[in-house]
Amino acid sequence: MKTKSMKRLFAIMMAGVIGLSLVGCGSNSSSSNEGNSDTSSESTSKGEDGTKGDIVLSLAFNAETSDPAYENDIVPIFEEFMKLHPEVAEIKFTGMGKMTEDQQVTRLTGGQYDDVLLIPMGMPNKERPNFFASLGDATELGEKYFYGDFIQSDGETYALPIGVVYEGLVYNKKVLDECYGGKVPTTLDELLEACEAIKATGKTPFYTNAGAEWPLRFWDNLAITASETPDYANTLVSSTAPWADDEALHFSSSFLANLAANDMVEPDTVTEQWDNSRISVATGESAFMLLGTWALPQVKDVAEEMGEDPDNISFMPFPYKNGVSADNKLNLRVSEDIFMGVNKNSENLELAKELLVFFCENISLSRGMNEIMREGGRNVEDLQFLQDLDYIEFYSSPARTEEFEAISSTSKIDVFSVGSYLQDNVIQPAINGEAPKFDALNERWAAEIN
Repeated sequence: MKTKSMKRLFAIMMAGVIGLSLVGCGSNSSSSNEGNSDTSSESTSKGEDGTKGDIVLSLAFNAETSDPAYENDIVPIFEEFMKLHPEVAEIKFTGMGKMTEDQQVTRLTGGQYDDVLLIPMGMPNKERPNFFASLGDATELGEKYFYGDFIQSDGETYALPIGVVYEGLVYNKKVLDECYGGKVPTTLDELLEACEAIKATGKTPFYTNAGAEWPLRFWDNLAITASETPDYANTLVSSTAPWADDEALHFSSSFLANLAANDMVEPDTVTEQWDNSRISVATGESAFMLLGTWALPQVKDVAEEMGEDPDNISFMPFPYKNGVSADNKLNLRVSEDIFMGVNKNSENLELAKELLVFFCENISLSRGMNEIMREGGRNVEDLQFLQDLDYIEFYSSPARTEEFEAISSTSKIDVFSVGSYLQDNVIQPAINGEAPKFDALNERWAAEIN
């Protein structure tokens, strides 16, 4: 990723965003990140009075020190924080760009994690107090920050999001120009028609990056959007068949299965393909990716690096129904992104909390996301056009209840958190010419309903 301008303090998007990453090596604020010399670094700065303190903090994030965005986006935040807190001598950085959810949880439960770090999204909220420090009253933080009350237990918040995004389709306009007459699909029939036309030219309609697992949660979230019920996830605590034909989860999962069954996704859906997915859409080999809008500037930058026009890359709501109009709007999810928490065992707990807040408030725009502050938060300029679409209805979802999380955990179906269950139960069966395993999923879920 290359810096585009200095209009803002943090004006470029970091490369290689891998959602759901969490921990690095090292223990508490004195962590030396042993064993991760290739992914760890340290940033130092003297205080405004010229002195330098002796406190060391550590922060783990889903970037690598080799990424240009580390120097352009993250280091300036560290330096500014240390100017405000001259007692801090160093902020050690742990890169976690390729870590899976299972690896995150293993490192976390093993006791080696940084002062400030990304949390595993699949962990039930009731377990978070075992590892993370309370950041304050959930109601108050929910009033101050978008999704400030989303990760909560017993009325306390345990993590803040790093930004606010819209969820929908990042797409290549040139592909639609060449294959679909330049029309942007606004209905489900048009989207299906466009996919057929794109496939006929030898291009790939959708790039899922299913092998990385984390992108699959966007297909679950599509079910919430298609249900047009913001609290849809929590309604499933009384459902014995969430993947029944008339359920929104059946719609989103079936759409994904049909793409896989009809050779409309990338050839390799087993291994992590983030870099390839961005190149494929940036160069017009693929048309669509279902993601958050944080990916938009990333793909634009890749397009520019590949000699393509970055203006070909755009964003659209997912057209999940027909008859769309100003009187029959498409829902567009205003979504939380990944969250950061504070190690409850940090030797410098209050400073770590301040670093968390400072980092989350300042990293958003550089990652292509709107800022998390409800009052005074800035929005990404490239997404202003969405406000002018009269067929769009914006919505956000409340936190998932502990009852829902308990069912998800005991059934071992990570729906609306990671979405890895879609790989073995939907995608791979479809590729192998088999039907999705909806009955098996329903049985596992129903077995946990009280």
